[in-house]
Amino acid sequence: MRKFRFPLEKVLEVRELRKLIAEEKLALLLGEMYEIEKALEDTRAVAAGNQMYLRQHLSGRLNLARVQDALMFRTAIDIKITEIEDALSRKAVEVRQAQQEVVERNQEMKALQGLKEKQLANYKAMYWWEHSKQMDEIGTMRFNRETERR
Repeated sequence: MRKFRFPLEKVLEVRELRKLIAEEKLALLLGEMYEIEKALEDTRAVAAGNQMYLRQHLSGRLNLARVQDALMFRTAIDIKITEIEDALSRKAVEVRQAQQEVVERNQEMKALQGLKEKQLANYKAMYWWEHSKQMDEIGTMRFNRETERR
């Protein structure tokens, strides 16, 4: 009997590569998302520092130039925080799409692997059926030879 060959082996390999690519893309996007989250955290820390600076300089003697600079800086920081939050929300959407793609690729792989396992099981059943058939034929030939000798 010939060796087992899965007719969709190349398709299975391509799907496996697509799954790996999707997982790599997801990992890359997650890394980028974590970098954006870190930048947002750092920017918020800078904004909090600016807030402390404003509180310190608003009490007592007022230096208008410093207060004006701090308020301008606060506006710039608020704009930057908004931009980073927007970038984070866009990246979160990309991550969700990448996660969905990974799930789909895994489902495709499982379906093909299940088909391969089913065909392998059928192949093994057929192999053992043919093997037992051959053994029965050998047994029948021996029995016939023995009965002919007697």
